[in-house]
Amino acid sequence: MACLKGAVPWWGLPYNWIIVTFGNLCGSLFFASVLTKYTGIISTAPYNEYAVTFAMHKAAEPEWHEIFLRGIGCNWLVCVAVWQAAGARDTISKIVAIWVPIMIFVTCGYDHVVANMFSVPLGILFGADLTVAEYIRKSLIASYLGNIVGALLVGLPALYFYAPDYKPAGALREAEEGEIFNGESGPGVARSSSERSVQDKRGATVYEMEDKRTQ
Repeated sequence: MACLKGAVPWWGLPYNWIIVTFGNLCGSLFFASVLTKYTGIISTAPYNEYAVTFAMHKAAEPEWHEIFLRGIGCNWLVCVAVWQAAGARDTISKIVAIWVPIMIFVTCGYDHVVANMFSVPLGILFGADLTVAEYIRKSLIASYLGNIVGALLVGLPALYFYAPDYKPAGALREAEEGEIFNGESGPGVARSSSERSVQDKRGATVYEMEDKRTQ
């Protein structure tokens, strides 16, 4: 959404995806191997058997297109959860807004690429009849692409209906400088340097007047 509106550069999207994917993969593999497999917390039946069965059910039994379609449904619900949580005001509302869509996608058995980075490798570690290459080809790639499509099904309509005329002024420069958007300059418009200078002067004037009153 930010790339389409020019708020961030296009190269920031693949750059972000690479870092996030690699970081989640490292964390998932560490949790599956070190904190789960080698600690022995699920080393006995039926827990280890369920890990194997779950991995086979997720990555071996379904067809590629089935995992892809499940990925669409999964991330559509995840993005709805994020959208609802962003619109909620208090903590309880945010928890409920997130919990309901996530509960639905887990109950339906949809595929999320990051969740599968933990569950499928864990099953492989416990002896599932599944190779790493098969996992990457059928599960990781299919669910990844499906998750992207599911996110677009939420992001693009939201962008079209809620911010069709959004044109950030100097957003690329200010994003690199760590600046944030200020609603006082108008909806969806970043403050220019002259606007910031005027507002800073006003703030300094108010501060001086308050200081004189206290004296």
